[in-house]
Amino acid sequence: MKKWTQVNWKIKEIWLYRLQCKIFDLSKKGDMTTVFLIQKQIIKHDFSKFLAVRKVTQDNLGKRTAGVDGICNLSPDARMELVQNMQIDNKSDKIRRVTILKPNGKERHLGIPTIRDRAKQCLVKFALEPQYEAKFEPNSYGFRPGRSSNDARQAIVKCLQQLPKHVLDADIEGCFDNIDHSKLLLKVNTFPVLKEQLRAWLKAGILTSFKENITEITPEAGTPQGGIISPLLANIALHGMENAVRKSGVYLIRYADDFLVLCNEEKELDEAKIKIEFFLQNLGLKLSESKTKITYTGNLENSRLAGVDFLGFNFVNYKVGKHTSAKNNQGIATGWKSKCQPSYKSIESHLVNIKNITTKSTGLSQKVLISKLAPVISGWTKYFSVCSATKTFSYCSVRTFYLLRKWAKKRRRTGSGITRYWIPIGSAERVFGLKENGRIIKLTRHDQRNIILSTKVAGESSPYDGRVTYWARRLSVNNKYGQSLKRLLKTKGPQCSMCKLYFKDSDKIEIDHIIPRSQGGSSDFKNLRLMHGHCHDIRHSKAANT
Repeated sequence: MKKWTQVNWKIKEIWLYRLQCKIFDLSKKGDMTTVFLIQKQIIKHDFSKFLAVRKVTQDNLGKRTAGVDGICNLSPDARMELVQNMQIDNKSDKIRRVTILKPNGKERHLGIPTIRDRAKQCLVKFALEPQYEAKFEPNSYGFRPGRSSNDARQAIVKCLQQLPKHVLDADIEGCFDNIDHSKLLLKVNTFPVLKEQLRAWLKAGILTSFKENITEITPEAGTPQGGIISPLLANIALHGMENAVRKSGVYLIRYADDFLVLCNEEKELDEAKIKIEFFLQNLGLKLSESKTKITYTGNLENSRLAGVDFLGFNFVNYKVGKHTSAKNNQGIATGWKSKCQPSYKSIESHLVNIKNITTKSTGLSQKVLISKLAPVISGWTKYFSVCSATKTFSYCSVRTFYLLRKWAKKRRRTGSGITRYWIPIGSAERVFGLKENGRIIKLTRHDQRNIILSTKVAGESSPYDGRVTYWARRLSVNNKYGQSLKRLLKTKGPQCSMCKLYFKDSDKIEIDHIIPRSQGGSSDFKNLRLMHGHCHDIRHSKAANT
């Protein structure tokens, strides 16, 4: 039997992707009999089982989180054994409950399945996802392949580019926890074996006290957050909401369980709200009274809190003169201009986070402080680099500077000597950083992040439509990647240098040194290339080097 590192992954990936594209095309045409036959082939074939196990044990970020089985890191031999023993058997292991605190102080319960159930869920997702990607509404963006919060942002900007809108800013109360199981399973159009397997996962017992293996809860509703299949099931449940309010001049844009309804007349919002409440009632859901409100995006008083906040962004329309005004379809100036920027709440929560880190790091070295702040600043600026955030980044840079100066004064106890923490680098006279063993360690400022332009995903497009190069090229403008990785995607192409397959949005992409640094290789772009995370593991595994 072949070893895990000797498996020919390229053949398996091409085989699975071709079948998924067939499912997508046949679902568009309504040929469900053939779709079910292909899905049965996927869940039974070893090729897809290999890929499912690799996904949950090597690629996923939560691969080191253990379920009730206590297993998180599998050896190559254990992965092979899991592939051989995996089958859709209408059974489910118990789920481990993990509780985390939300920003508002409330608790969120995550359900962590066992490694075996995660692999089975990934296998079922391979078969079900392309079927529903062919049916999902165009303005649904959350937890879907090839789509992101930036696409939802651009859809809202497009709605507001001519005139301000009345907006229903809504949130579904406990969406993942309260979806009616029977109503959800009625909406899942699949063959009995898969439906019974989904039912087993929905009804799986939840252990609230993992170590003692007691306090088991049998859920009556909801899909456990933390499972691979849960986001897909939630999207299936909420599918149809956009069609329920479809009307000329009314737009519904949804990201998971958060959504906006935009229209020209406020009275149309009342009609849309009634339709949405009826739609949710059939699923055992309801709108959150505290988070649902009607607002207007027009800013007539120059207030910084005007407009509507969604996904951390603020959308607002300003009154402007005819020379800077947007124009309607007839080329006539509307007198309004739209703007998308980071919301006030997002800015303040980010600065509070930086303040907490600097306050608690008084006794730590500058190097450790930089290691704590760098990912916070990089991640936040990366997310908001797609909107009008230049002034915001400058403001955050100034606020961060004063917090760092306060940290430096506490370290030095007096005002003298704090300049030692700022060093000249290149043309910049003062950079928060240090030199260690001939290497410069510095903190990148907010205002050093460039604003990027990106293109919204086309209406009903999907990664399963067969346009491999189109979806691979979109990765180079995806704001979830760093600048170095995006530059490599543009200059060296969106292909893995090892397996030669195009990257997908769900892939883990890593930077590899052609000549390893341990052998004297540099970090120049000429010595860098891109690989899948699993290909990178194989390249540097002991088995590959012996």
